[in-house]
Amino acid sequence: MAKYIGLDLGSKTIGVAISEGYFANVHSTIRFEEDNFSQAVDLLKKLLEKEGYEKIIVGYPKNMDGSIGHRVEMIEDFLTVLYQHSNVKEEEIIKIDERLTTRMAKSLMIEANLSRKKQKINKDQIAAKLILETYLQQIKL
Repeated sequence: MAKYIGLDLGSKTIGVAISEGYFANVHSTIRFEEDNFSQAVDLLKKLLEKEGYEKIIVGYPKNMDGSIGHRVEMIEDFLTVLYQHSNVKEEEIIKIDERLTTRMAKSLMIEANLSRKKQKINKDQIAAKLILETYLQQIKL
C-alpha cells in the first residue's frame, strides 16, 4: 500500500499527517523559526527519510474566490527550497486546496472539548490530516 505524507505549512510550523491506506493519522508538528524554510526543510527531510513516502500532499491555501494570494506564494517559496535542498521531486508533490481546513480542525477540537492549549498544540496536525483525507477521498473515486 502507498504511503502518503500530508503537510499543513505555516510560517512557523508544519503539521504532519501520514497514511498507509485509506485513513490519515496525525503524526507531528515541525516547529521552525518564522519564515526560515531552510530550517523547516532540514527538519522535514529527517522525517521523510525516517518514514518514507510515495507522495507528499501539501495544503494549497487559495483565497475563497479561488485566486492565489500571499499564502500560496509562501507555499511556493517553501517548495522551491524543498526541491533545492532535498531529494524530493516536483512530481512527488500533490497540491490540495486547503480552504477552511484550519477552521474545520478548530471546530473538531472544540466539539471534542479540547482545552485551548491542546487546540493550539494539535491544530496543525489535524489540518494536515484533513488535507491528506481530502486527497485520499479523491483517489478512492
